[in-house]
Amino acid sequence: MDLMTPSFAYLHRTLSAAVLVSALAACASLPPPTGELAAAQQAVARAATADAEQYAAAELGAAQVGLSQAQAAMSAGREEDARKLALLAAADANLAYARSRAASASTAHAQRLAEVTALQQRLQLDADTAAFALPAAPLDATGNHAARLQALAADPRLSGFAALERLQAQQAVDAVSTARNRQRPDAEALAERRVRSAEIAAYAQAVERDNERLEREFRELQLEATRREAAAARAEAEQLRMEAQMRAEEAERLRQQALAEEQARQQVEQALEGATTVQAARAGAARDKELALARQEAELVAGAKLPPLKRDARGEVFILAGEAFASGQSTLSPAAAARLRALGSYIDVAGAESVRVEGHTDSQGDPAVNQGLSQRRAEAVRQALVGAGVPAVKVQASGRGASQPVADNGNAGGRAKNRRVEVIVQIK
Repeated sequence: MDLMTPSFAYLHRTLSAAVLVSALAACASLPPPTGELAAAQQAVARAATADAEQYAAAELGAAQVGLSQAQAAMSAGREEDARKLALLAAADANLAYARSRAASASTAHAQRLAEVTALQQRLQLDADTAAFALPAAPLDATGNHAARLQALAADPRLSGFAALERLQAQQAVDAVSTARNRQRPDAEALAERRVRSAEIAAYAQAVERDNERLEREFRELQLEATRREAAAARAEAEQLRMEAQMRAEEAERLRQQALAEEQARQQVEQALEGATTVQAARAGAARDKELALARQEAELVAGAKLPPLKRDARGEVFILAGEAFASGQSTLSPAAAARLRALGSYIDVAGAESVRVEGHTDSQGDPAVNQGLSQRRAEAVRQALVGAGVPAVKVQASGRGASQPVADNGNAGGRAKNRRVEVIVQIK
């Protein structure tokens, strides 16, 4: 269960307990407080699992003691005392939960804001920290319950949050005015706890909403940083290619000049071959970095991972395993379709010259059926790539049936490896 969302049972119990707050003043005979005890137990458990021991130890301790006292009173047959103690214990636990939630949200906000600011500085963007400023934290005020609830409802940044807590607080405040003299201190104490819980819960939920905006900003900045790094890598690779071309032209000029003397020619040849090798290695490394960043950018844009990649003499080979299709079918699964969108983005950014799609099956079943299935699957992958933006003229599809296994068809593991679609990307 998500700790940020009360369960229906917990909501029912807390609302029932709130109704009984008012009923305490109007009726001397009430049913046994089993509902109040259950609500208090669940509230204490919820606070404990929300790190209240770290952020609200005093309130959590009071709730645990109050719950124990309520259970003892119930065992002794003192139902009115048990009800009163259970309501106060639940209120203490809810206050502990609200404090813990607010502290956790504020800590997360500070950490993510620091990361966003660092990214903005890295990208040389104006840091607008005011856009993510938190609402004012609730003061440690006491009393004036009705006025505090009115102020909370009038605050434009907080009024849309903590509806349940504000309802419980209003019910507790209303119950104070109808409480008998001997019940008034307990009613006042309960109202104070619930008003405080409403103030802190509204603040916590407002911070959590701001954290969602901050998280979206962080993801957008991450994507922008990756795009800029990819652009810089492409520019570096182009510069190195130009330098390599210039060096090659100079090498040819020197080679012609040194033809008159064999020894001089050989010396120049050796020197230039070494320089060409070093430069080619640098250019290759830069190209590898460019392609790696292109793959990363494609995954961020598509929101999905690329298919597994291997390299061989054919080029870059991306492999869709058999689970990309239902058994005997040629319709792509949603996960496989998402991966192909990422692959299409990568093919476009990398500037691939051609793409070949090859479908393969295991050796089970009729060869003709396997051949047709592999062809249909290859065509499905081709259509997905074209749909992702790859020019149709660049993509060829063919079915190979079971003719090119990569593992032993004599066992299930080998057959699973043989059921695949390979996307071979030729990059200049």
